[in-house]
Amino acid sequence: MKKILILVNRTYSNKNSFYSGLKSLLPPEALVDIAHFEDITIDIDGKNTSIFIDDKPILDYDLVYFRRAGREFLWLAATIAIFLEFHGRKYFDSTYKEIGPQGTKLTSLLKLALGGVPVIPTFFCYKGNILKSAAKITEKFGLPLVAKDLYSQRGIGVHLVRTIKDFNDLITKFPNDKFLFQKFIEKKEEFRVLVVGDRVGSYERKTSMDPNEFRNNVSLGAREDFMDICEISEEVKDVSIKSSQILKIEIAGVDAAIDVSGKVWLLEVNRGPGFTYKSAKSCEVASVADFFVRELAKNK
Repeated sequence: MKKILILVNRTYSNKNSFYSGLKSLLPPEALVDIAHFEDITIDIDGKNTSIFIDDKPILDYDLVYFRRAGREFLWLAATIAIFLEFHGRKYFDSTYKEIGPQGTKLTSLLKLALGGVPVIPTFFCYKGNILKSAAKITEKFGLPLVAKDLYSQRGIGVHLVRTIKDFNDLITKFPNDKFLFQKFIEKKEEFRVLVVGDRVGSYERKTSMDPNEFRNNVSLGAREDFMDICEISEEVKDVSIKSSQILKIEIAGVDAAIDVSGKVWLLEVNRGPGFTYKSAKSCEVASVADFFVRELAKNK
């Protein structure tokens, strides 16, 4: 029996004219299900990354049709398309996989995880399913864990979840945010690596000056110490360059960390990264200028 999944962005029922018409015209051995995009959950865990419709793996289906995604679910359709493409499943329309910079943090993390980059284990569900999934999330990641708004920047929209009650507080205080949840990593060091093309342009350590602050964002008061590029570890360098290449971001601000056990983690890859202009030790702008010169020389 072949299974088909139709994903829609509106309330649906078995009386949906497209759905009922399709069922009547397909051969009896074809099973058709219809679901809403809000029924999707995504569990990012390296090559074991999975996507579910409620509790059913999306890979149980032979074909997925994004009937309508609309503006609200465009990024999610694209994220699912990338996953299906990786696993060789049929889906329509194939244009969704080409979303580019309109994707979210979740889209990027899924791409990186499938590409073999060490991404922090991540779980996503829509806010209507957060409380229902809270026990599952805490069982998977333990407490504390991190909640990130999909569109967070400079540490704003990133929260530490210490108790089950905090899940409800997130929904109440930030009703319009869409959150992904991540395992809390106890970091030994955190770095910002500027990747320009196929090489590292600058390298800095970021350190929070507040012992109660888990975020190492310079915009939130963290100290930045620019370091000699030759001091960067090969693993951090390789992860940073590979991540920017997977996402096709030629000028990328890559945030990476080393945990207390010595494992390297990719935190985030930023397009249009912020630069430090006042520090004499910063070579960020100079490295971008050198990159432009190298690229212009290729046109001669």
